[in-house]
Amino acid sequence: MHRFVCIPALLLALAVSQFCDFAHASEPEIVGSERFSKQVRQALLLLKARDASAYEIVTAYIGRIQEGERSGMWAYRTPPTYEMSYTTASYSLTWAAATIAHDSFHSKLYHDYRKAHGGPVPDAVWTGTAAEQQCMKHQLAVMKRIGATQWEIDYAMKQMGGHYTKDRETWDDYKKRKW
Repeated sequence: MHRFVCIPALLLALAVSQFCDFAHASEPEIVGSERFSKQVRQALLLLKARDASAYEIVTAYIGRIQEGERSGMWAYRTPPTYEMSYTTASYSLTWAAATIAHDSFHSKLYHDYRKAHGGPVPDAVWTGTAAEQQCMKHQLAVMKRIGATQWEIDYAMKQMGGHYTKDRETWDDYKKRKW
C-alpha cells in the first residue's frame, strides 16, 4: 500500500523540482587547490560562527565555490557556483567571507525572482548596478558582524555605488576583471 502512495508523491516531487528554484541547505562543495580550499573552508566557518543569517544565505544559494581566474557568480548553473579567484580568497579571511556573502546575495536575487515569477530571470534582477548596490549593502553588514578591518570596510564603502560593474556587462568585460 505504501508503495502506491509514495510513487505518486515521488513523481509529483520530481515534476515540481523541474519548475522550482534551487534549494540547497548544506555547505557548498569547494573545488580548487589545497590552499584555496583551506581558505574558503575557514571563511565559511567564520560566517557560520559570527553571522548565522549570512551563512544561511550562502548554504541556501551557493552549491559550489570553485577556484577560477576571476570572481563571479553563476547563479543559473546547477548547482549555483561562485567562481572565486585565489587573489580574492587569499587577501584576508574576512574579505574572503565577505565576498562569498556578497555573491550568495546575487544568487539569492536570481533564485528568489525565479521562484516568484518562473521562467527566465532578467539580468537586471541579479546583475548590474542596482543589484550590485544591494549586494554591497549586504556585504558591508556582514563585514561589520564578522570583524573585518576598518580598512576593508572603508574600501567596501567606496564600492557601494556599484560603479565597477555595468548594467549590461559583456563577456569581455568579465574577462577584464582583476578580482
